[in-house]
Amino acid sequence: MSPELRGRRAGFTLVEALVSLALILAFAAAVVPFLFQSRNIMSQADRRVAAHVLLRALIAAPSRTAVPTTREGETSGLRWRVVAQPVPLPMLPPRQGLDWVPVRISASVSWGPGRVIGAETIRLGRPP
Repeated sequence: MSPELRGRRAGFTLVEALVSLALILAFAAAVVPFLFQSRNIMSQADRRVAAHVLLRALIAAPSRTAVPTTREGETSGLRWRVVAQPVPLPMLPPRQGLDWVPVRISASVSWGPGRVIGAETIRLGRPP
């Protein structure tokens, strides 16, 4: 090959550079919305984990108040509610002097509109 042809063939033409730039921009335009969506999902995951931790703490906390009771509040932007109600036992005859009765504890935690988790358990508690 002659030196003149080698000099003319070196590098990219303007059209080739513009086509490669257009391909890169098209790829970026397709990928960027997914990156923002994944960032939003991760921030929501942090709130969801915090809500689960709070829910477990609410269910595990011993209730020292008389039954039935309702408690609610807000902690770190998470709204919570705990309801404790005695569970009726129709099969057993009523006895005087019972120290413990079964109590249904329902708890829920909300971290945004339409984002609520809940749990229920039954424990022994003081009679009303």
